[in-house]
Amino acid sequence: MSGTIVIENIQGHDVSEDMIVEAAELFSSNYGIWGPFAEERMGTFGRFCKPGRPVKMSKNRLREQSLAPGTDSVLVRATVDGKLAGHAFATFWEHEGHKIGWITQLCVGQNFRRNGLATKILSHLRENKHDHSFGILSSHPATIRAALRAFGHGIEQVDLSGIKALIPAIMKSSPVPYVKMATPTGSLFDQGDQTGAVCCADTAFWVDHAEPLAALNVIKEDGIKWPFGDLPDGCEFLAFSTTTHDAEDLMDPRVM
Repeated sequence: MSGTIVIENIQGHDVSEDMIVEAAELFSSNYGIWGPFAEERMGTFGRFCKPGRPVKMSKNRLREQSLAPGTDSVLVRATVDGKLAGHAFATFWEHEGHKIGWITQLCVGQNFRRNGLATKILSHLRENKHDHSFGILSSHPATIRAALRAFGHGIEQVDLSGIKALIPAIMKSSPVPYVKMATPTGSLFDQGDQTGAVCCADTAFWVDHAEPLAALNVIKEDGIKWPFGDLPDGCEFLAFSTTTHDAEDLMDPRVM
């Protein structure tokens, strides 16, 4: 990727209206399309969710989800020669005395992908919050891999066994409504699950899965084991990375 890359952290209260508008436009132009069940299952929003049409994000909706009043939130922006190339929003809170961070949105423009920019953005975020554990929900395997590289040890070293007991309570404690309302799903949380999912969450986000699953097939064809399982409609993959200190304490039954 040529050009001068600048990555900056902006605290939620310092995020300008222009930054919100830019971020909403980047998301709306690059995220994905609505899936075949979106219109009928998105309730009152269904009329805006026509299958095959781009998933749009208004500035008001973006602020509500990622910079809600009273939350400790941050925007990380990456520009290339002054043009917004990607961004991440994250919200932070405490759960049982431990510091949690959740990536509420990660978006990289199509012209800037496959260059490690998503990992750079999240790594920049982690540098300023090194004592936090981090979570993310996404239907796209590339997003999950970028998060794991930034916050953990990569997809090859993922160990899901330790998060089974702690993730539901952490998500329920979140000040972010869609995280709080999401239901962890898959065989990790329910041995009787028959969907093929292992570690996902039902977020009722009916985005089309064709492109993400095609990307997942490429990963599998490269011989990389994908520990999160299949992706049911309306669900997103769920990844969570703890600090060494938090991993020990959060899994201590005396803490839970």
